[in-house]
Amino acid sequence: MFAFALIYWLISSGKLDFGIFKEVLHHPFKVIISAFGLLIVLALVNFRYSLILATRGKAKITPLKLLRYSWIGMFFNSVLPGSVSGDLVKIFYIKSEDESLTTKFMLASIFIDRIFGLSALVLLLGLFSILNYSELTSYSPDIKKLLDLNLILFACVILAFSAIYFFQSLPHKLFKPFITLPLFKNILPKLLNLWDELCKFKDKIVTLMSLSLLLQALAVVTFWFLTESFAQGEFPISYALSIIPIGFVALAIPIAPSGLGVGHAVFHTILGFIGISNGADLFNIYFFVLISFNLLGAIPYLLTKSKKQISFQNLDVRNEEI
Repeated sequence: MFAFALIYWLISSGKLDFGIFKEVLHHPFKVIISAFGLLIVLALVNFRYSLILATRGKAKITPLKLLRYSWIGMFFNSVLPGSVSGDLVKIFYIKSEDESLTTKFMLASIFIDRIFGLSALVLLLGLFSILNYSELTSYSPDIKKLLDLNLILFACVILAFSAIYFFQSLPHKLFKPFITLPLFKNILPKLLNLWDELCKFKDKIVTLMSLSLLLQALAVVTFWFLTESFAQGEFPISYALSIIPIGFVALAIPIAPSGLGVGHAVFHTILGFIGISNGADLFNIYFFVLISFNLLGAIPYLLTKSKKQISFQNLDVRNEEI
């Protein structure tokens, strides 16, 4: 309801115009190339996740089968709130392939995979915010505040990954006085366990982060390539790499499927900071191409026959394991 309320507000205030699709239809080449870009992004995400699974799994899951499960997950991302909901569906299938993978690790693997993805977005934001700082801050005080926040987050990510190499016990020491407090006793042990799991990937951090930076940059370039010619305002690729990742972070908020409504409002705002007046329209183009691509995951979903019935009960998720 919130998502559709945002859509209604955008349409009624003239910030969202579905007529732009008539222009898009005259550029089928852009749509085809963008869909191919999304396929490469999915393959890279799939490869990153396979590296995480390889640290614990005993049964070898073929890349094609893992890609099939990932695409099924993308399908459910389009019909369930947020951009992580489909990951839960994906791990049902993966666990049915390799029973040696515990529920605790599978849930942790999703978080670790997302941590690398989110961290790469922040690093991408930080790097291009530094490169384009003087140009972008000349637009408005609002964009300066946004870029300053990007740089703070950039520093936090650098410090966090440095701690994995040099100060692995630091979080345990910092939170030890609070771990018995009623407010934190349930959440802190789980966060510290997640930190410990992340530290086990110390030897693969450079590989996983490099892969994440590559795929996130490709996702941004795909968005830019698809929408740049329809932008009402100057939209160079360097600006896109400084701004679009912020919108991608917002898409993970579990309010509506694939960021419906939320993404439209966010992109209208952040692209408006650099003088682009139809940010909601640009996201709408990307949204429909993304949804169409994700919905193709229904084909492997309908064709896949699991070894046993896939259900929430199979995962046996208990509170102490999350």
